[in-house]
Parts: sequence; structure tokens; C-alpha cells
Amino acid sequence: DWELESIHSFEVLEMIREHLTTVVGWKANSNVTDNWATTEVRRLHLCRVYAASILYGYFLKSASLRHNLELSLAEVNYDLGISDDTHLPLSELCSCGLKNIAFGRICSVQSTSEGQESCSRGKTREKLRCYVMGFDPETLQMCAKPKSKEAVNLIEKHTCALFGDEKTGLLETEEVISTSLSSLKRLVLEAVAFGSFLWDAEEYVDSVYKLEEN
Repeated sequence: DWELESIHSFEVLEMIREHLTTVVGWKANSNVTDNWATTEVRRLHLCRVYAASILYGYFLKSASLRHNLELSLAEVNYDLGISDDTHLPLSELCSCGLKNIAFGRICSVQSTSEGQESCSRGKTREKLRCYVMGFDPETLQMCAKPKSKEAVNLIEKHTCALFGDEKTGLLETEEVISTSLSSLKRLVLEAVAFGSFLWDAEEYVDSVYKLEEN
């Protein structure tokens, strides 16, 4: 999975591997014979897995940026001698170099290295998976739900272009597709990457043209 490291962080990749195991039964230690053995899956089920994986990629992008932001805020609070319970005005936080953290352009604050278990100053670095597990329902929905109607429409159109829709009648049939575990893995990884890129594109376009809220 080295080629995915240019798209996702190490911690995100760990969660994607768990997703692969859950939705298609992928095993990291499976052999070539098992990976390329013919398997059958219903078109409707494959469509649902693909759409769910897009949303999962979107969620992981949102959650990981939120996670990095909170880690960076904690780092700045330490540098300024501020306790975790104290909050600075937004204008002061921006002057500390936090204005562009959400877009990955951290200037004065140095992020911790990937996979590092603790921060350099002794504060425990919570892993992304544990961080996400601590989400309340409101935060979970905030990260998982596409922010704009345009993003929702794009997901629907992209999925329908691949698997069909009510108009084509393909999803209403019990058609079974012959494929392999390795091909299913590639399909899921493509969907997760699409969701991640969609978050970036939506954020950029919304900064120029105000998108209709979902």
C-alpha cells in the first residue's frame, strides 16, 4: 500500500484497512491465490459498498483534519503557557500561526511525526482511531455528512454512472457480478480516495463560490 501513503496518513491507512476487512473481508496476510480467486457479489450490494466507502473517505478526511487541528491547538497552548481549559480569542489564535491549519498549511506550529505515540513535551498523543471513537453523535454527523448539496449530487451521479440507477433498471435486478477480492479491494480504495478528494474540492470551491448547504 505504499502508493496510498501519498494520499493518506499512516493512521488513516490503518482505519482504511479495517474498513476493507469489514466490507469485503480483506485480510492483510492473505495469499495471491485467495486474492485473485473468483467471487460473486450482487450489483446492488457493490453499489452500496462503493457509496458507503466514498462517505467513509469523506469522513476520515474531515476527522483527521479536526484531529490535527486539536493537536496543534494543544501545542500552541503549551507554548503560550495556557492550560487546556483556557481559550484564546480567534484573532489571537490566528496570529499564532493557526489560520491555515485546517488546510494543511501549518506555519509556525510543527506537527508531530506520523505514528508517534506521544508529543515531544510528554503529553500523550491520542491516536486517530481512539479520537474518532470518542465522538458524540453530533460530532460524528458533522464529520460524516457532506456539507453541500453539490457534494451529495456528485456522489450519487458518480455511483450511478458506475453501477446504474432506477432509470437503467440495473439495480432492480438480482444481477451477480463475478470478480475477485483483489478487485474489490481496489474498488473500495478508489471510493475512499474519491471521498477524500471530494472533501478537498468542496472546501476549495466553497471558499470561492458559496455552495448550497446540505
